[in-house]
Amino acid sequence: MKIPLTATILVLIIWLIASPNRSCSARIVAPDDFDLFDYGAVHHNTQTDDEGFSKAFLEAWEAKTNTFNVVDYGAVGNGLVDDTKAFLKAWGAMCASSTQGTLTLVVPKGKRFLLNAVAFEGPCRASKVNFQIQGSIVAPNNIGAWTNKEMWIQFSKVQGLSVNGGGRIDGNGAVWWKACGGEGCQRPTALHFNKCHGFQLSRLAIFNSPKNHISICSCNGPRVFGLFIWAPKDSPNTDGIDISQSTRVTIQSSHIATGDDCIAINSGSSYIKIRDIKCGPGHGISIGSLGQHGEYSQVEEVQVSNCTFKGTTNGVRIKTWEGGSGYARKITFEGITFEDTKNPIIIDQHYFAKPTSAMDISKSVQVSDVTYRNINGTCADEKAISLACAGGGCTNIVMDNVTIKSDLPNKRSYAYCDNAHGTSSFSVPSVPCLSH
Repeated sequence: MKIPLTATILVLIIWLIASPNRSCSARIVAPDDFDLFDYGAVHHNTQTDDEGFSKAFLEAWEAKTNTFNVVDYGAVGNGLVDDTKAFLKAWGAMCASSTQGTLTLVVPKGKRFLLNAVAFEGPCRASKVNFQIQGSIVAPNNIGAWTNKEMWIQFSKVQGLSVNGGGRIDGNGAVWWKACGGEGCQRPTALHFNKCHGFQLSRLAIFNSPKNHISICSCNGPRVFGLFIWAPKDSPNTDGIDISQSTRVTIQSSHIATGDDCIAINSGSSYIKIRDIKCGPGHGISIGSLGQHGEYSQVEEVQVSNCTFKGTTNGVRIKTWEGGSGYARKITFEGITFEDTKNPIIIDQHYFAKPTSAMDISKSVQVSDVTYRNINGTCADEKAISLACAGGGCTNIVMDNVTIKSDLPNKRSYAYCDNAHGTSSFSVPSVPCLSH
């Protein structure tokens, strides 16, 4: 006698629910909101055969068991109650789950979740985890309430991580800027990724970080796109994205408007691709600063392309401290547009730190193999290009098809250069220390 497949599935469910709870995986309990109607298994006035029912059931069951909603773990989402513990419970359950496929932690839309400093740590059992922010996450607005003044939301050692969802992250930075705006004052980074190789960050709005909005540290192969990052132009040290000790990083198709660098590339970084970025206000895209306090620094293989700078303090910048060592090399800026930018192209090797006995201020980070190609636009002042290199000089600097004019009426743009060596062709203004 052939037993219908639907009957077999129902018997199996009854057996699983009735079985003793010998282990975490020995018993499966259907969620209260588990409904096959939501997944197309049963349609009004539609006959469903055993095969269709089975497939829809398995898809529905997998969707439910692969999703971890923070509300189910006690999060309130009214912007007043601290939901940190609920988020950690949801993360712990997801990270420990042995369920196959991509696991998703959901921060649902229509709610505002208050989080204190929190670390989401791996490794997780699943090969792919998705932290889906559909609603809003907000930081405490009272400095005294913070449990960690260095980082707010941290992901550490999580492989196969995606953070996305179309939601918002609000760092409530204004209270920090007012009370603690100096260089020596410790303030938290909003979103920090540490040793999360191959992570993807996309489709989010990140506002008002107390300090830099995003930091990427010791990560290999991350991809960042579709972000909107914003803070007032007078907010101190609110970099958009900081990269350090990381390689093969791609950042693209994002709008960044902050009080400091839109993107900063720091020591230990290589094979960085940045493209289709709208920057402004802010301090531009910077390599460095490098070599601070006599340190050895290295950055190489950087490509910045098809980016627009509007009303920024700087455009594309390389900055190093006197007394440092190491190198910044194989760097290309291409397809760049400036609008009312104060310092469109700048190499500054004369950052100065108070000398110590361990420093030799005659040393400098070596800057070489830097290309500026197909660049145009306007500068807010008359100085369009500044190549201020240290005693060792900058070598193989290439200007190719660069046109930057002054926004000031009846004023002509000019280039300043010192100890820079290389070539220039079709450049306005002309760069006197480069061969033509």
